[in-house]
Amino acid sequence: MMKVYELAKAVDPYVVSMRRYFHENPELSNQEDKTIERIGQELDAMGIRYEVVPKGGIIGYIEGTKPGKGKTVLLRADCDALPVLEKKDNLAGPRVCCSKVDGVMHACGHDGHTAILLGAAKILNEHKDEIAGKIILFFERAEENGGGMPQMLAYMDKHGITADTCYGTHLFAMLESGKIGLITGGTMSTAMGFNITIHGKGGHGSRPDQANSPIDCFVAIYNALQAARLTKITPFKPLTLSVGLLQAGAVSNVIPNDLTFAGTARLFDREEVGYPFKETLIKIVDGICAAYGCTATYNQLSDPAYPVYNDPECVEFARKVVGAELGEDVIAQPEPWMASESFSRLQKLMPGVFALVGVNNPEKGTGAAHHNEYFDIDEDTFKLAVTGTVSYALNFLESDIDTSARKWKGTMHDFFKDMGYTDEMIEAVYKKIEA
Repeated sequence: MMKVYELAKAVDPYVVSMRRYFHENPELSNQEDKTIERIGQELDAMGIRYEVVPKGGIIGYIEGTKPGKGKTVLLRADCDALPVLEKKDNLAGPRVCCSKVDGVMHACGHDGHTAILLGAAKILNEHKDEIAGKIILFFERAEENGGGMPQMLAYMDKHGITADTCYGTHLFAMLESGKIGLITGGTMSTAMGFNITIHGKGGHGSRPDQANSPIDCFVAIYNALQAARLTKITPFKPLTLSVGLLQAGAVSNVIPNDLTFAGTARLFDREEVGYPFKETLIKIVDGICAAYGCTATYNQLSDPAYPVYNDPECVEFARKVVGAELGEDVIAQPEPWMASESFSRLQKLMPGVFALVGVNNPEKGTGAAHHNEYFDIDEDTFKLAVTGTVSYALNFLESDIDTSARKWKGTMHDFFKDMGYTDEMIEAVYKKIEA
């Protein structure tokens, strides 16, 4: 078996250069045309066959020549940036590279994710004789708003593309550099969003008795929702709730007619936490509105989606093979991350592993939170991330792990339905990939 870490060190200058290119040339979700073009150029230069998925991303293929068990591994990266005005310095001083696009920044590490997967692809493609199966390269657009994944899944469905496992990397600001977090089970939460307008009856502040204040109604709703986390949901499974948008009124002495509030709940268990909380939220909003003489319009109320869930057998295998390559002291068990990720949809289709690669290095100033103007990544961690990706892929193909019983059993149409899509929404997704 080849020494993956040595190969990762050899390809590291390429990975760093690609990360800096993507960082300097960020593109927002659904606008990553030049990014996708550059990824395609790099795959062309490697001689890797690929297809561009309209509104979705790129799917590439590497076929090994080593006799194997007929398995396929999917390796994923995302590539979109965020509408954040980057600071020229990180937490310790000047950055090694800066965005050239005003108001757009890779503030979550996707520039690194894309570069890491290109580096892994380079190694794998140059060692096909060590690959006992097939590798799918999955470059996803618009992860930040979920806009790319539906088209990628529809394309895979239409063309019969499947895999036995998936592996993804997320550079992680809350874990020290030099560590790879491989958590069993719930690794990142799922989000359930809501945006609700309360319709009351406005009036003058001197006579609140003549009005039905949507503000008073909201205060009661907010307190009831906070209490519901303790009284309506199992205490053994996490749920966080936050309201981040609150809009009402224009002047201090007039009670407004309407109030709009919006926020998210984060959780790991759809069945025992997500759906019960959604039902509770509706009962609370409707009941309190009735009590206060108000009504409610649900501008948005999503079903709970999927959490990032590391399959126990697959993640234990990842710890074993990555630890053998890099040393067991590199493997960490950080707390689960309460952010959300579209990689969860791949893991619902096929068992897989999402590795959190630490980039927190105070000396380099790379510890700022994700989606923050000071966010930066420690490029020295790329070697570890590439090693983890390649090691998992190569070893899984030769392993005896059978994931067939844990793969999605229905059709892709069933899968979209389970995610809350209507027939019209599903049809629209499939039309996009025909463009």
